[in-house]
Amino acid sequence: MNKFEGSYLDWFKSELKGWNPVMWTIWAFGFGFQTSILVMNTITWQAIVTYLATLVGLLCTCSMAEGLPINGLFGLISVVGFVLVNAMAHHWWSVLDQVIFALAIDIPLIKKWRTWGQDFNAKVRKLDGYSWVLTIAAVFIAWLALYKIALRLNDPRPISDSLVLALGAMASILCLMHVSNTYTLWLAEDAVNIFMWFYALKDGYSPAALPMLVSTI
Repeated sequence: MNKFEGSYLDWFKSELKGWNPVMWTIWAFGFGFQTSILVMNTITWQAIVTYLATLVGLLCTCSMAEGLPINGLFGLISVVGFVLVNAMAHHWWSVLDQVIFALAIDIPLIKKWRTWGQDFNAKVRKLDGYSWVLTIAAVFIAWLALYKIALRLNDPRPISDSLVLALGAMASILCLMHVSNTYTLWLAEDAVNIFMWFYALKDGYSPAALPMLVSTI
């Protein structure tokens, strides 16, 4: 892959071209759904932050599915919103998970916007069976330790919130190491996030619960 020689604006425009129409369809569906949630409820600054974060976050996901490094920029923007949303819900470990994600993935992608993807296949590796055993063990140990701290922080969902960080941080670290089969950890983290935001909606302690639940799904 050759180094991009144009300006950042030229690169930005090029990153938005040639997408699979399915990705734009998914984003348009998310836009419509999130907009309907916004206008059907009381519009507050928290609702607006959640709305913008979920839409940019969906752009990040779609561009990631396209294999485009622009997902780093979209991801970093959405992280700001998701940090605020999780902080207001007192999901303290999810706040830290977002910060780690930004440091491990979003910022490196932004820094390497001209050269991202060069010799990419030569760097990629996968976890084997033994490595998976070590990974799962590390996630479990981290989960237990984080859970005990979450109890002291009065986290409303200490079990799920601590598991989000244990899974997300491990996935971010492995992704930084060019391990390609981290999608299993991301999927597991998403499942836990769905559980956490479902109960946040059920218990009514976060007005951002419904849009965050829809966004995660």
